[in-house]
Amino acid sequence: MSNKDVSGSKSLQKLISDYELELFPPPCIPGAATWSARATLKVDISAVLPYLNAQLEDADYDHSAKVLIWKDQGYSFAFRPQEIKAAPALDRDEARDLIDRAVALANEAWRERERIEPCYEKRTLPNLMQIYRLLPRTNCGKCGYATCMGFAAKLREGDTELSCCPELEHPDYRMNRTQLVELLKPSGKSF
Repeated sequence: MSNKDVSGSKSLQKLISDYELELFPPPCIPGAATWSARATLKVDISAVLPYLNAQLEDADYDHSAKVLIWKDQGYSFAFRPQEIKAAPALDRDEARDLIDRAVALANEAWRERERIEPCYEKRTLPNLMQIYRLLPRTNCGKCGYATCMGFAAKLREGDTELSCCPELEHPDYRMNRTQLVELLKPSGKSF
């Protein structure tokens, strides 16, 4: 589908123009108060995934499997050839908003693809246990999280920084901190 912008000077291409929305409870959390949303697409969006991968620095992308996973502001998005999933959603309106946001990202990347260098590189988030093992594991709470595992999970998602853990500044943890910086670096996290 091709639309003209207001000036009529440029053809804007929209990759995704319609989808079917389905809500379902998260499979691994029986009785959850939130929902997962799935948009079944009428088009194959595989071609846009490398462009999204280039734009979304924290995405977990596997070109051969044709899947891109992205987490942002507490929400998870999964882009596959003919579907987009998003979670958690409190209701149908929030589910539609999340899917619309993901569709807008894909459409924007598609429109701008001539200006974006596609990235086919497989990027994965660091393993949660690797991060946890390098933390002090004192569960002191000084970072603002009840446990070091909770802090590790937030580090992995990019929702906090190493500097929030004062224990890592002690000389005993200097080597661990250096290893954490290296481990988290590919995901573009701040320290």
